[in-house]
Amino acid sequence: MFSVLAFQNSQAQFVKAGVGLMYGTEIEQPGIRVDGVYQINEEIRAVADFGFYLPDETESSGGGVTSTTTSTYWELNLNGNYIFSSDTESGMTAYALAGLNYLNFNVDSEASGGGFTGSTSFSDSEVGLNVGAGIEYALDFGDLFGEAKYVIGDFDQLNIGAGLRFNF
Repeated sequence: MFSVLAFQNSQAQFVKAGVGLMYGTEIEQPGIRVDGVYQINEEIRAVADFGFYLPDETESSGGGVTSTTTSTYWELNLNGNYIFSSDTESGMTAYALAGLNYLNFNVDSEASGGGFTGSTSFSDSEVGLNVGAGIEYALDFGDLFGEAKYVIGDFDQLNIGAGLRFNF
């Protein structure tokens, strides 16, 4: 077992870690993401990323009652990348991606007024499949990346992200 892991580590060209921004079309909120990239061979790499969307707060009132609803979303993605174009002279790399998406969301509501006070909370999660593409551009200190992926599942949405990845 140790020999297999050591061989895999010796075959890996590099590991990257990154930070970036993202936007989900169904959530309609920007978010922050962190990711890690493990190069398996020249064409294949594994990527794990965690994204947290900024909370969405909505206030409404009627009949003397005021309510506030806060929605919070986070996601975990495990993807494989297939590098279909890489030009070392220009520093451009293009890749396709596919993998799994786990989305968790929480909705909290508080209402008060008119002799009424109360709160409710709801939480759920969804699993989906990711398909998409991305591009990286090598800079002196890291790689600038942008990617678009569509999540297929009960919570379908287009997710667009961009950021910086650093080599280790």
